[in-house]
Amino acid sequence: MKFNMTFVFAIVTAATAIIGIFMSWWQIRNSNKQSLFEKRLQIFLFADSLASLIRETPAVLNEKDDIEMANDFDLWLLTNNAELSGITPLIKDAKDAAKHQAFLKELESFKGREQTAKFVFKGPTAYIVSNFICSYRELLFSTYQYQILIDNMTDAAKEHSLSKEEAAQVLHENTYRAALNKRIKVLQQNLHVYGSDYAQSRLRGQINLASI
Repeated sequence: MKFNMTFVFAIVTAATAIIGIFMSWWQIRNSNKQSLFEKRLQIFLFADSLASLIRETPAVLNEKDDIEMANDFDLWLLTNNAELSGITPLIKDAKDAAKHQAFLKELESFKGREQTAKFVFKGPTAYIVSNFICSYRELLFSTYQYQILIDNMTDAAKEHSLSKEEAAQVLHENTYRAALNKRIKVLQQNLHVYGSDYAQSRLRGQINLASI
């Protein structure tokens, strides 16, 4: 009887340990799935907010065939939501050092999301989301650079009594505009891919799968 009780105790102890291991594994698994779901959802909501901004004002992606004096308005349109509101004050003075630093920090947060997208999504979906966010960031930076150029053109025109066209020629405006148009074209392409039925279906499917 003593032998049997010892044997039963050993079995119960082993079973308890196995159940404990299984429960720990189950909790860790659920925690990881919840974390993955939250990260995927956050990246998706951010990317979708960018896409919505463009869809609401598609003219912001029109390529520039002349000096774009309304560039500050384009920059405002590209940052006109809660996520990017920290960039908006930059429009009033693109050359202000403090605002410049705030702008660079915002762009760093974009880079963080680009990298996160590559890790939390699977397959082509990861690069579709990451590339879209990246191209938006690059257009923001190019638009910012062009705004500094416009401000410098305005100052030069006043200081040296130049016309808009003369100031543009002196400061090589066409080079900056070409770079801006290149970024616009890339974002157009990535928005088309991101907004496709294929990409949206895969995105939502992976988010739903992570929540199960």
